[in-house]
Amino acid sequence: MENWSVDQVCNWLKQRNLGELVPKFREEEVSGAALLALNDRMVQQLVKKIGHQAVLMDLVNKYQQQKSGLESLTPCGEMASSKFPEVIDGATDKQMLNSSDLVEKKKYLCLTENGVLIDHRVLKQKKNSKSFFARYKTMQWTSSYALPDFPYDVKCILAEKKCPDHSMRIRIIEFLQADMTKYLEGSLYPNSQQYNIVISALLQAYPFLDEDGNGFLLWKRALKDRFKYVRRPIEDDEQVLRNKCKFGHRRGQTRKPSLGENRPGDVQMQVEEEPVYFESSAMDIHIKWLKQEYMKTQKNWKEVDNRMNVTTEIRRKMISNKTPLKDILGLFPFLRCSYQLFREFQLLTHMDIYKKTVEILEIHSENILSLYVVRNNPINIMLQENLKRHTEEDVLKYMRMTAACLLLPDVFGDDSSLFAVVNEEVKAVTPVLEVKDPFNVNSCEFVLYVEREELAQLNDCTMALAALLAAFHVFGIPYPKRIHRTLNFLESLVFGVRSP
Repeated sequence: MENWSVDQVCNWLKQRNLGELVPKFREEEVSGAALLALNDRMVQQLVKKIGHQAVLMDLVNKYQQQKSGLESLTPCGEMASSKFPEVIDGATDKQMLNSSDLVEKKKYLCLTENGVLIDHRVLKQKKNSKSFFARYKTMQWTSSYALPDFPYDVKCILAEKKCPDHSMRIRIIEFLQADMTKYLEGSLYPNSQQYNIVISALLQAYPFLDEDGNGFLLWKRALKDRFKYVRRPIEDDEQVLRNKCKFGHRRGQTRKPSLGENRPGDVQMQVEEEPVYFESSAMDIHIKWLKQEYMKTQKNWKEVDNRMNVTTEIRRKMISNKTPLKDILGLFPFLRCSYQLFREFQLLTHMDIYKKTVEILEIHSENILSLYVVRNNPINIMLQENLKRHTEEDVLKYMRMTAACLLLPDVFGDDSSLFAVVNEEVKAVTPVLEVKDPFNVNSCEFVLYVEREELAQLNDCTMALAALLAAFHVFGIPYPKRIHRTLNFLESLVFGVRSP
């Protein structure tokens, strides 16, 4: 690499999926010697993206480590050549085999890339010591980790003790990732302990970032996703290609037979036995149809159900991979309908969530309203005032069930603003209900919000409660710590896990 020209450096960048850097490297005439001499400040001036900076420094550092490792083997090779002159001076195999001494010594000899003989026991000892020092160095930096010096605008936001917006969160994660990469000497594969220590240091310095008690998991997942994003792809790696040829390329594809295995009737048989999976074009057709059907006034619900069943696998994969909610709803807008939300929940759990919710409120509403802890609650006071205005039994039952639903968090001492917000604006990111005029039969409104975005409008309190529980399960959202007792109670009743 030291003798590479500028063109060779540019070709090397393209092979490592860093083709975006080629114009700048040509402009600055970065040769192989200049590449190895780059420091952190130079890399920051050459490369704008932090991810590319980390990958470039990782590649250069690995080359230098490999080079220093080979150079350190040379003295051992010289010692081996002086100790066994017969081997280096070109003695024949027959002469060496005639000497029992040399035969015994030859068992431990191996040839390095430089053509030097060396005792492989020395190589093994060197490898073990190298891994030991690497583990020791890792433990050393994690035990005394200090947060990086954030930029001025990030410092201002953090000083105000306000939760940063999405763009500011990304900037914080980028700086943490770059700082960890520096400590790890360019490596893009931290272990779980290192992630934990870095996020703990962040939340210890800025406790207000621990939103709803789930901040640790959210920040850790974001940091891990950032490392996953900047890692170089290995699809074209030589070892990966060999494994693909040996074990089969991907699921649904059979192993390529050798020339000796090919027989006249084999091709047709392989095509018939190969499992059938949807092509991306077929899946695109289903998604396009669902988008168009969602815009119609009269919808073909039977066909909607069929196509939602067909696309279940890709939808669940997107949710498990933490795809943003807006992207999921953009592809599958029918998840905004309470009916499809309940169907998705039933596919996952084999439970009719709406039917279970009706049973829960009918059985427990009177017990909830009779508890002392909710007697002076504003919701209960509002209920008593409205009960005097009506005499119909159905209306009175509906109003009591609505009040029992809204009072559940107060029964368990949880934060009601993370469950249902009455006549106020929604501020929580997790699934929450917005309720307006809950005891007015003609004008009451129930709306489900997720990530402060309206997901579905609902008819009554039972449908609203069912949609709230279903949203947590369907979109894979963990229960917030300040509301988990209420949600765990409802979950136990839905699944019959324990007696409430």
